[in-house]
Amino acid sequence: MRVSVNDLHREPLGRVTIDENARPGSVALEGSDRRIDLQWEGALDDRGRLRRCPVCGCREIFKRYDFPQRLGLALVIATAAGAVLLLFLWQVIWAMLLLLAAVVVDRIIYVFTGQCLVCYRCRSEFRDLVIDETHEPWDLAIGEKYRPIRQIEAAKSQEQCTHA
Repeated sequence: MRVSVNDLHREPLGRVTIDENARPGSVALEGSDRRIDLQWEGALDDRGRLRRCPVCGCREIFKRYDFPQRLGLALVIATAAGAVLLLFLWQVIWAMLLLLAAVVVDRIIYVFTGQCLVCYRCRSEFRDLVIDETHEPWDLAIGEKYRPIRQIEAAKSQEQCTHA
């Protein structure tokens, strides 16, 4: 499995390729002398499926499509700008065709994009492993439980500023 490793503050540390069958106790990050310890106790179930994060030990992980979000945002912005321009020029049919083309491209990307597992706590990403129906997608309630403390403190200070 390929892992994009983050620390508990969700800062990227690097990438590593791990043989989950060997279950190494520590691994060196690619292109670095830094080593990270892995916690395999209870990380895999009987069928070899990942059930907890071996990087931080968190018991909750979610699945998501492994698609670069910036590319998706760029597609949406370019399509919206093009459609607005075409509508401004009274080219309604071409604007609708552009929007339809964006939907078709989106579906094609959806079909060919793989999935990865992400840890709620540290946001380490796990690729090239078996993901089944027991792995749940993102859940807001669980995500709020693991929101970084600095974001919570920033929200509280912002709230205090608006009430003052």
